[in-house]
Amino acid sequence: MKNKLNVLFLLLFISLMTSAQTNRALFVGIDNYPETSGWPKIHGANDAELIIPLLKANGYSSKNIIQLLNGQATKANILNAFQKLQTQSVKGDCIYIHFSCHGQQMADDDGDELDELDEALIPYDADRRYKKGLYEGANHLRDDELERLLNKIRTKIGATGNIIVVLDACHSGTGTREGDDEEFIRGTSYIFKPDNYIKPALKKDASKNRLIPNPQMASITVFSACKEDEKNYEHYDNRPQKHYGSLSHALYTTLKNNQTTYTSKQLANILENKMKTMFNEKRWKQTPFFESTNPDNTLKFWK
Repeated sequence: MKNKLNVLFLLLFISLMTSAQTNRALFVGIDNYPETSGWPKIHGANDAELIIPLLKANGYSSKNIIQLLNGQATKANILNAFQKLQTQSVKGDCIYIHFSCHGQQMADDDGDELDELDEALIPYDADRRYKKGLYEGANHLRDDELERLLNKIRTKIGATGNIIVVLDACHSGTGTREGDDEEFIRGTSYIFKPDNYIKPALKKDASKNRLIPNPQMASITVFSACKEDEKNYEHYDNRPQKHYGSLSHALYTTLKNNQTTYTSKQLANILENKMKTMFNEKRWKQTPFFESTNPDNTLKFWK
């Protein structure tokens, strides 16, 4: 009888441990890329000052938040962080992933893009220009690769889990500082590809929609700072006199000290209106982009 009770207790303990929801997060922020990389200065690491306290105020403990800032944010470290999230996560977990860095379009390598271009996030050790034999894009984080990483986590945390991804980077535009206000832009108009690039044959199922609902996988919502043909301008906050990512700042000011529960669609509309106000003052064209497998799903991330 004692052995049976011990077994039952162990099974109950395991069940409780595997069913308990945990909030986990990954934040990647880069200010200064290596001078030889060709990337201009931005203020991605500043966004941690907004997002990390916001996460901690809403159920994320420090031990479950991975931060990769500047030189820590290499491609290898980012991949290791995703692997850690996948390994540690269990069914029902909520995962928040945030990138504040440069973004770039690059030549599609497998024929799955209707516009023949992949979008990529730029880790600390990724160069801006293609250099045959020296740097050919291995450290770029393509959208195809990001999709695979996210799908592994979606499968691990299952249908009761939830993932939200914030991309405060641009996929197009210019990476130079413009105008008298010294505004900063997170991206470049230069398309990363070799001079002799030959486009691959277009797949029959080529599509821009990467977020596919699956009843066995977690729902996922992605907030991007701008459309792929737009620039992502940084926002200058006068009170601390600092630049922040426009999407990061809008998210922070919307959710700080706010007990409201939003659906993905509701939060996307609020962020879009807030960013329109932000950029209309400067007469900039920037439209945040929103995708979700379940736009009417209530976000579980905020108290």
